Amino acid sequence: MIIHKDLPDWLKALIYNELGGSYEPDRLAFKNNLFSDEEKNKKYLGTYFPRSFTESYCIFSNLFDNSAYLETMKNRDSLSVLSFGCGSGGDLMGLLEAINEKMPWIKNLDFIAYDGNFCAMEMLKKVVEYPANLARFNIKPDYVPIPMDKPEDFGMYCSAIDRSFDFILTFKMVNEIYRSKIITTKPYLAFLNALASKISEIGVMLLLDVPLKENGENLPVLLSMGMREFLKSNEDYDTIVPISCYLKGRVCNERCYLRKVFYGDIFSSEKVSYCMLSRAEMAKIVCNGIQHGNYIVNDDNDYCKMIDGPIVIDAYNLKKN
Repeated sequence: MIIHKDLPDWLKALIYNELGGSYEPDRLAFKNNLFSDEEKNKKYLGTYFPRSFTESYCIFSNLFDNSAYLETMKNRDSLSVLSFGCGSGGDLMGLLEAINEKMPWIKNLDFIAYDGNFCAMEMLKKVVEYPANLARFNIKPDYVPIPMDKPEDFGMYCSAIDRSFDFILTFKMVNEIYRSKIITTKPYLAFLNALASKISEIGVMLLLDVPLKENGENLPVLLSMGMREFLKSNEDYDTIVPISCYLKGRVCNERCYLRKVFYGDIFSSEKVSYCMLSRAEMAKIVCNGIQHGNYIVNDDNDYCKMIDGPIVIDAYNLKKN
């Protein structure tokens, strides 16, 4: 599985030279970005946009390296995307880069990008509509700058979405709306209950977050528990990654601490927790035939306690031998 990716030269020049991004890591200062001003957004653009880009690129490249998934996409020329909490678009651009490299026959993209920070969305527009990007795809964007200040805002936004998507992304947004009391309990389960029905028949949903602690709970644990609780009540859906959760997620009650590390040229490492879900039939297509073993679920080399096997396997690696 690829765990390193640098920004393309054109994208690096855009965010640092033209948009004024600066590299100033400060995890505490950027715990909540819903209300960041222009100056803070520039710092976020130069510091955390590249990380989201790398994470998204590596995760989706891993999916696109799965021969069974790729076969289902051979006759497609168009894809649709929902980015929930898009910010300045690092996750979206990482996905587009992976599509461009791994599925060059895809030319048409339409997407809905939601965020509560209007300044970040203005930066996203400049990134998406940059000539070097438009030369690769025919893009039909729909930018949705809607404030999200209270629980009713989340429900109203989700209920207004009346279509399905081939990709649904949320990067580091669920923890923000949880800490802001917009979702007050079981945040990842609430997100899945609200938006999983918008996954298309061939679609995937990627939930990615940072390993913070909130209200005495580790967010990676809340993510794994929320995902499994959703699966136990929704047989039409399944996990793609971690693969161990595809195999045992519905019967598991472990408080797993999922975590993966990615690398880029201007940051040394980033620890994130993530899972990917789809309709059950698509998960079966992707995961069947992958060799089983002792699955490593995080960078501390913790193993899934539910599965034994003759070899050690990365629980996130979807490439079939």
